[in-house]
Amino acid sequence: MTDIAALAIQAENTLRQRELAKMKWIAAGLLGAAGGLYIAGKAFAWGYLAAFAEAAMIGALADWFAVVALFRHPLGIPIPHTAIVTRNKRSIANSLADFVVGQFLSAEVIGQRLKRYDAARHLSQWLVLPANRVKVAGYLNKAVAYSMKALDDRRIHDFIAEAARNKLQSIDLSGLMANGLELVTRNHSHRKILHGGLNRFADYVESPDNTDKISAFIKGWSDNSFVQSMIEPFVPTIRTAVVNKLRAAAEDETNGLYLEFDEQVRNYISRLQQDPELQEWVTRQKNTWLNHPEFGHQIESLWGQLRDWVVLDLSHHDSVIAGKITILVGELEQHLATNEDIRSWINEQIQAALIQAANANKGMVGDLIREEFANWDDKYMVDKLELYLGRDLQYIRINGTLVGGLFGLLIYAVTMLVTGS
Repeated sequence: MTDIAALAIQAENTLRQRELAKMKWIAAGLLGAAGGLYIAGKAFAWGYLAAFAEAAMIGALADWFAVVALFRHPLGIPIPHTAIVTRNKRSIANSLADFVVGQFLSAEVIGQRLKRYDAARHLSQWLVLPANRVKVAGYLNKAVAYSMKALDDRRIHDFIAEAARNKLQSIDLSGLMANGLELVTRNHSHRKILHGGLNRFADYVESPDNTDKISAFIKGWSDNSFVQSMIEPFVPTIRTAVVNKLRAAAEDETNGLYLEFDEQVRNYISRLQQDPELQEWVTRQKNTWLNHPEFGHQIESLWGQLRDWVVLDLSHHDSVIAGKITILVGELEQHLATNEDIRSWINEQIQAALIQAANANKGMVGDLIREEFANWDDKYMVDKLELYLGRDLQYIRINGTLVGGLFGLLIYAVTMLVTGS
């Protein structure tokens, strides 16, 4: 509980105590006034006044007894059936818990209440105001920034790395690789690898930087120096021919090289799906990588880069993330304003969530009420109930004084009429 809330409750309780004390003084004052009228009526033989005052005092005292008996023993005397609240604390707690749970937390009550409340439309109307959209976007920006900073903790880093490791360990990497390769080969996308490889090889052979290496490689086909001297003049021609062949092979997907590559990929997919030795090797390599300390460092590095980028971006006035959030909030308002299906869906989800939460927790609410009552000592409970109910109960004493006096006056009048006095 915040300091402001505590001060507000304290101020309210102080006001209630003043009002209760005031009403007690009024009720006691009426009893005293009735006593004074009774004395005057007897002293001056004013029968009607004495009858009114006598009945008023009886009514005031009887209702005082009734009100006090609710909370404590009148005058401290343990009269039977007094201090009703303290004697029936458990029963009151059970009844209050059952009443709150049954009348306020039932699915029927919540459902009927929510059907009359269009939460999505109210949200839409609230978001129409630009200031409110800016406010929501600001809260979301702060939430994202705070989340990034709050998660910058060694325990979180270790948790993320461990969670990622456990998740990856449960993955069938062989099956995943086979499915991925099958997906790639459906439209021959895998041939781009061979196409790129052939062209890169042609670039390497053609590059002037590699002339000496290529020349030495071609002349190395023979160990005889005479043969090498005979080959050397033809090295440029051979290089050009090789480059042309490589580029021509790269562009012609109907040649045997591509067909052979297709067959090798299909065979590898089949092995990934059916070869236990290859599957075991893939799994072993995966686990070796996951258990290596470098894996945790890589996860931490990736997370750190993401965190730093998010925090840095949100610190700029032209933040990309803040801009996207603002756009999303605006789109939400537009959808809520124009799309009845979305509003209906949101209201249904809110209703279902609240009903489910009520059903799941209403027993806990009832138990909380019972436990709270059980933890209160008798004096604390009486003081609390009297603080909140006592002011209104004093009206019983006031009414008892006035109504009792009127009935006493009526009875006296009827008696005088009957007896002819």
